[in-house]
Amino acid sequence: MFAVIYRAYLKAGTELEYQRCWSLVANYFIKHCGALGSCLHKTEEGFWLAYSRWPNKGTRDAVWPGEEAPCDTLPDEIKKAILGIQSCIDQEREFPEIFMEVKR
Repeated sequence: MFAVIYRAYLKAGTELEYQRCWSLVANYFIKHCGALGSCLHKTEEGFWLAYSRWPNKGTRDAVWPGEEAPCDTLPDEIKKAILGIQSCIDQEREFPEIFMEVKR
């Protein structure tokens, strides 16, 4: 399995729109493109953490437009939802460092 992780701080008042748009996009990729599922969580630190699950990286790369999103190969409703997600994200806020303890 291959997972893609996204994290974002949102602009004030955009949480419901972000959730709505994420759901539209995630369901499209599950129903039509081979994604296995997705999850969306708000963390205690106040940012949103989302991930999508795929059978493998090749399946995901074959259907996700990457930096070109939204692209013309996607349905209009999904293109609008991707733009909606992008408009909700607060690009000015930086993320804290991630610390992990690795045990041997």
